[in-house]
Amino acid sequence: MEKIDLLKLLIYLLVLMVIAFFMILFVIIPNIKEYRTSQTIYKRAFVYKMRVESTLNDRNSENSNLKKEHKYILTAFTHKFSIDSFTKYANKFFTNISIVEVNKKKYKKEFIEYELKISSNLKNPTNFYRFLEGLNRYENIIQADFPIYIESKPNKMSSSFNIKVYELDSIK
Repeated sequence: MEKIDLLKLLIYLLVLMVIAFFMILFVIIPNIKEYRTSQTIYKRAFVYKMRVESTLNDRNSENSNLKKEHKYILTAFTHKFSIDSFTKYANKFFTNISIVEVNKKKYKKEFIEYELKISSNLKNPTNFYRFLEGLNRYENIIQADFPIYIESKPNKMSSSFNIKVYELDSIK
């Protein structure tokens, strides 16, 4: 059998250890530093992403709650306004009703605003207040504008006021 040269083996081992040391020193350690900085950046980005997702989820749930809560108002914007159907509705509360369109204009780009002048007779002011309360449940978005003139005459009262009706511009 061949004799193992111990000195040669120790020199090879020493050279291998020096090469391994330089590999660790010049290749692995810089990569570890780069890995740590990229991990720090990743963790910051991940925390930011989680905050944004949390905010987005909160806003989405708030949006869906508002849609449920104000479903009537959102659907009221989609109805096309008709003076005839509004006249039928107003005749439940007034007599001798006259509706004149004063103005129709664009309102904040996506809405159309109708301004109507209503003149009517009524038997008692309770009907007028019921009419105003009923506007909240009407199929369109309607706002009663001030001033509201109510004049008392024998056996009846006459009223005159303006209303504004809002609808989406995209409705055809």
